[in-house]
Amino acid sequence: MANGYRTLSQHLNDLKKENFSLKLRIYFLEERVQQKGEGSRDDVYRRNIELKVEVESLKRELREKQQALDKTCQSNRSEAALRQHYEERQRESEHVYELLENKIQLLQEVSAGGRGGAGAGGRCRSPGLTGCCAGGQAGQERGGAGHRAGQG
Repeated sequence: MANGYRTLSQHLNDLKKENFSLKLRIYFLEERVQQKGEGSRDDVYRRNIELKVEVESLKRELREKQQALDKTCQSNRSEAALRQHYEERQRESEHVYELLENKIQLLQEVSAGGRGGAGAGGRCRSPGLTGCCAGGQAGQERGGAGHRAGQG
């Protein structure tokens, strides 16, 4: 994106330099014509028409360049918005990953506690984990598999 803008900017600068040199050449040619005494009313009208045509041409070129610049700016704004959206999603993903890691660790602790005699039938007594494990071995398998998947 920046390379295209740089190329466009360089082209615009080249055109400005060329335009300036042409204007300077016209100025000196007109000055020489005036010194020779050939300046007449028709020449003034002709010159006026030429300058009006040149001005309109430059205005058109300027509008085109401005539109290209506006497109580039809009593209940059869109890119920034997408980048911000991506970063927000990345933070959300990291948060969910941390929550899952904590849950896996808690399930492993509950599973390990169930093997060591967790009480009546080895049931989980942690709030929020009801129904997550039916016994020490089943809870360990779920916690262990989830932990491996979370690390990969």
